[in-house]
Amino acid sequence: MGKYEDDYKELLDERDRHEHVSRPVVGTASMPNVNEEMGADFAVSSQVADAERREERHVERADRVDAETGGNALGWVSLVFAVASWFLWPVLLGATAAVLGFIAYRQGARALGGWAMAIGIIAVALNLIIVPFYYAIT
Repeated sequence: MGKYEDDYKELLDERDRHEHVSRPVVGTASMPNVNEEMGADFAVSSQVADAERREERHVERADRVDAETGGNALGWVSLVFAVASWFLWPVLLGATAAVLGFIAYRQGARALGGWAMAIGIIAVALNLIIVPFYYAIT
């Protein structure tokens, strides 16, 4: 090992020896830190407990943001399919837009999903119901 690594190890060893000697702990010789650990567990405003909770909240918020972003992206894709269904392959793209719009609606993009479902279903209905009547009359 290099000189710096040896110096660092010695510094850490010295710090550990200093911490064990200078800390007054009430307990037995086999478990010297038992009272300190219990105090941290039972303390109401312990910073150790608060730090863990803050991390969990941060992770949950990040998951929620990812879920909302995924719903918005899917909502826009389904809306593009719904608009395209008015011009190209109405049954296929309209049904796809309705299904993707429903999934986007469930993931949190309520407005985009609702519009995509409505436009897609209207395109399918126009193509399957109204267009055959038009050709039957003419």
